[in-house]
Formats: sequence, C-alpha cells, structure tokens
Amino acid sequence: MLPAMQLVCYTTCMTGNIHSNRLIGRREELANLYRLAERPGGQLVLISGRRRIGKSFLLEHFIHDRRAIFYQATQQTETAELAAFSDLVRGTLGVDDLPAGVAYPSWESALTSLVKHARDERLIVVLDEFPYLCESTRGLPSIIQRWWDRVGKRSGIMLIVCGSAQTLMERLDDTGAPLYHRFTGKLNVRMLSYRDAAQFTPQLSAADKARIYAILGGTPFNLDQWDPDHGVRENLLDLFADPMSSLVDSAEHVLTTELPDPRVAYRVLQAIALGKSRFAEIHDFAEVHERALPRLVGFGLIDRRIPATEDREKSKRSLYTISDPYLRFYFRFIARNRGLIERGLGVRVVDEQILPHLDDHMGFSFEEIARTFMLELVRKGEVPGDDVGSWWSRDGQQEIDIVGTSNLRPTFIGTVKWRAQALDMRVLRDLERDAAVLGIDESAPRIVIGRGGCDERVLTSAGVRGYSAEDLYR
Repeated sequence: MLPAMQLVCYTTCMTGNIHSNRLIGRREELANLYRLAERPGGQLVLISGRRRIGKSFLLEHFIHDRRAIFYQATQQTETAELAAFSDLVRGTLGVDDLPAGVAYPSWESALTSLVKHARDERLIVVLDEFPYLCESTRGLPSIIQRWWDRVGKRSGIMLIVCGSAQTLMERLDDTGAPLYHRFTGKLNVRMLSYRDAAQFTPQLSAADKARIYAILGGTPFNLDQWDPDHGVRENLLDLFADPMSSLVDSAEHVLTTELPDPRVAYRVLQAIALGKSRFAEIHDFAEVHERALPRLVGFGLIDRRIPATEDREKSKRSLYTISDPYLRFYFRFIARNRGLIERGLGVRVVDEQILPHLDDHMGFSFEEIARTFMLELVRKGEVPGDDVGSWWSRDGQQEIDIVGTSNLRPTFIGTVKWRAQALDMRVLRDLERDAAVLGIDESAPRIVIGRGGCDERVLTSAGVRGYSAEDLYR
C-alpha cells in the first residue's frame, strides 16, 4: 500500500537552500513500482526519462527499507563495472561465496548468483545508467534476455534497468530487440505537474509559482535551484546571467545525451521559439526531414496541437509547441544570447532581453496551467466533458484558450489572461464573440481565468465560473 507521505525528486544542493528528503509528486509512479514488487515471480522493469528528471531519487525512495542492490554505472570498462558491482553486492548482502577481491566474471553469472539470495524474500536489483553498461558490455540486452528466459522470470528478483538516453532505452523493447515483450513493467518518468512543481517554493504567491514553472518547468533539478528568499530578477541573474550556471547549457545537454542527432532537435526547437508553429514553416526554417517532427513528438520534446473539436488522426491543422516550459524559455531567451552571457554580459540579457518580455512569455504557459486545472475539474466531474484543449478558426482570426469536449463536441469554453487586474465584462464579451464563431450556445459553461481573478460582474454572470491564479494552486 502506498505510504501516506509526500514524495520527492532528485535534489542537488546548488543554491544554498535547505533541502529535505521529501518526494514531491510521483505518487502514481511509486504506487506502480510497489504493485510490481508485490507480484509473484521475477519482474523485469524498464524505467526511462529525461536526465535530471528524478529517476534515481524515485528508485532510491522505492527501495528504502527493502532488500536491494542499487548500482549506478560510471562509464568504465566491463571489468571495472563488474568489480564495483561485486563490491556492492558483497557489502550489501555479505555473501560467503564472493570473497574479498573476487569479482563476478560476467553479468550473467552475477545475476544468476543473486537468484539464490531471492528464494525466500524479494531482492530488487537496480542497474542505473544502463546505457553506460551497454557501451562497456557488448550485447548486454541479449545476456539479460538469456538470463531472464532461463532463470530470471521464475526467481524472486526484481531487475530494474534505468537510463536517460531515451533512444537506446526505447529500443530495448522494440520489435526484434532481445528484450522485446519481456518487460513486466515500463515506466517513463515525466516532468512534475505545475502543482507539484510549486511544492519546491510553497511560501511564494501563486503568481510567482506560475512564473517559476514557466521558467524552469517541471524538472526537479531545475526547481531545486530557485532561491525563494530572492526575487525573480535575482534568481534570473543567478541561474542565467552567470556563464558558470548549469542552467545556461543544461538544455543542450538534454539534447546531446538523449537524441541520436541533437542538431535536428536544436534547429526545430529554435524554429518554434522564433514563432514558427506550422509543419511547413518549421520544416523549411530548420531544414529537417519530414519524420523529424513526429520523432520529437514521440520523445516528448514538442507537442502537436490541433483544434479541440477535430480528430487528431485526421486533422490537417496542426500547430507545434515546445513541451517543456524550461526548454521554451531557454530557446526564446538564452540560446540566442549565449554569446553575450559567455562574454560576461548576462546582466544585460536579463534586464534587456528577459524581464521586459517575461509577462508576454507567461501567456502560453499560464494557458497550459489553466487547461491542466480544467482537466482536473473534468476528472472530478465538476464540469462536463472528457478532454480539454484549445480551438482556433481556419483563418486564424478567432482563438479560444480553453475548450472542453465530449466526443469532440464542445461542452464548455474559457478564456485565460495573464493580467494582474481583475478581468471585467469586456473579456467575457470577447469570449462570447468567439463562441458564436465556434457555434456554441449559452448552455455551455463559460470559464474566465485571470492572474488577478475576475470582477464581481463577471463572477455573478449566469453560467460563468471565474478563477484566479490562487484558485489554480489552491
């Protein structure tokens, strides 16, 4: 049973903040791991996700108070890796058949030897940074496949392979791969939600939490570096004006360590950040193969948006956006100013390039937060529908920020404004004008969401629900 506790992600002390060992979010991921561990027989689990997303911390939390071997590969030779793994096993299990100075001769013999230690009680074996082991041991997936088929699946071992190189990790379960259809569980660790991300800075206002999410996204490593005792400008200077800051080049590390050709991803993300949102525009600007965009959608780096009332498989009206708020911020403000930052002019970048345009940048991120909030209400049954998206007319003249749907038919509509002042009736009238174009009658609820909420006339209008940023985080 999932313990009644708050969960966290991998944290590194970078800013001098006081960190705790709480696990923020990850309840569903942890519950799935618990369920797999409680099943009878062997378990073979594949865990993937972007670097610094919190995979290792999640696994460390999962194995707490359990019999487990947690081995993190270090890009050494096979002999060195096996020696280090053997030392870890010896220190953890105190095995008599592995004298000091003796190492397992192969990964197959190591795993086979551990089977006897799992006869009476589950033994969890974690091979973290698994791609490194694949580099040092040729044919490692085939070796594990042979071990699994012969003894692993009937043993008490739960073997978890974990890694950040998404291309390699994805191929482990491809058709024809040695481990195809052998994994008993797969888990892709994704970014934290806007609500979970806010738990890194619980003392701040909802508006500041939204700003931080729009700048750093849902990556725990990033969020952990925001100093809540300093303002937005001070944090931007610390995190992006200093060429020594890890966040100045972190985005490029994400691309180079996880993708087969990071240059393609870089050009596509740069094109989108410059306002190219349609397939043809991105294709022409970035000069990439037509399969590049679907591939990046599959990796979770970009999203393909379509009007909420259209079938995803049939619609030709796609718009592409950058999925991760941090990458969206990075490619809009940092990538093109890296030269200035490297030359010691980062303060100028923050004061002249970022701060004057931050409210404008907040618009889309706040809309995404609002759509997530409304989807939560849909799941609770508080508003009708089965999905939430947005809509725009064919000529691009009308756009509706929030459209709830049921079987692609509108069930409610809404508008979102990153505006400090309470939204008034003019905003509601604009929404009604767009509703007429979409053909929605007055029976569908109207949703009005503003950073500073709505005024009394909007809140008391028939069929209207108004929310502030504080409501979205409450």
